[in-house]
Amino acid sequence: MKRKPTLNAEYQDLVQQAKSMFNLSQEEMNEIIIEVKKFDPKGTGYVGKHEVDDVLRDLKLLNNDKLINKFNEELKIMNAKFLDLKQICDLYCKLKQYQQQLNEEETITQEYIDAFCALGGQLDKSGYVLKSTIIDTIRKEFELNFDLDLILGEHGTQLDFDEFCQLFENAGDDAKSLLTSISLSKRNQNDFVVRYKDFEKWEKQVI
Repeated sequence: MKRKPTLNAEYQDLVQQAKSMFNLSQEEMNEIIIEVKKFDPKGTGYVGKHEVDDVLRDLKLLNNDKLINKFNEELKIMNAKFLDLKQICDLYCKLKQYQQQLNEEETITQEYIDAFCALGGQLDKSGYVLKSTIIDTIRKEFELNFDLDLILGEHGTQLDFDEFCQLFENAGDDAKSLLTSISLSKRNQNDFVVRYKDFEKWEKQVI
């Protein structure tokens, strides 16, 4: 169990200001203080800019090149030799938000890859998905008889990975339910489970 750092009244006031300003939980604030105090044992409220990366690395926010680049960009903007607690909390929040964004993008990319593979493409994003395969899959799942070819009519007979992604991007959020279901079916090797209402909305958007 981690010990809570002992703080003087002035430093405690600074902590509360930072916590409130950046809407941090008490647990998050405690974790930040523990790491900051390693480089600010006297509780001055400041950490040298060359030590801030160690603080954030220990908070697991500098574990890939994109996060490191983001950190360096933000540090350059701040243009300070020493950062106070509020600035460190600002960096913490920006990096955490960026980390979440990267995780979401990775999840979405994986869904596209899974769906692309499930419909005939390759895991390395090479190959093609036949337009007829997309149409047949939707017809089989929903037993629909209207002209699905009209929905995909602007595309050729086959789609590469970029075209496949663009199809769903252009169709909006509702189409992502179809994509997600195809992706999950690939992972679980089960039948497609897609809500009809989501496909119906998608159809209206792309026609």
